Amino acid sequence: METLFSLLKYAFFWLFALVLLLLAITLLFGKRIRKRWEFEAEFRDMSGGEFGEFDFEMSKIEKEEAEYSFKARFRMRHESLCKGQLVQVYLEDLLVMRGTVTKSGRIYLRDSAVVSTVRKPEPGQVCRVVWGGIEQFRAPIKAD
Repeated sequence: METLFSLLKYAFFWLFALVLLLLAITLLFGKRIRKRWEFEAEFRDMSGGEFGEFDFEMSKIEKEEAEYSFKARFRMRHESLCKGQLVQVYLEDLLVMRGTVTKSGRIYLRDSAVVSTVRKPEPGQVCRVVWGGIEQFRAPIKAD
């Protein structure tokens, strides 16, 4: 019984030492991201389930980037999305992202689809998703 207790005690100490070592490595070699602001708009169905999200931020990686840069991501899963459709994401009247659906029922846009940079967003501004020339969904943005 005493041997089992000793084994468990040493295993706990090794695990604690490993966690401390990983923490030290992360602090020494990890990248620090500084965010000026970060917002999101969540698109939900009638039952409250999320089927889409638009995340955007103004950030920079310290020691790698001198200036803050705009980064955005849009994802949506909806049965009305058809392959080849052009989807546009607006913040108020500013076209922020544009891309085509590559797989029916879902779309995922990254930084390469950004058309315009958002400079000063305000909570409550409306994010609109448009395809086929018709506004399909809208949601207010909030701080993330």
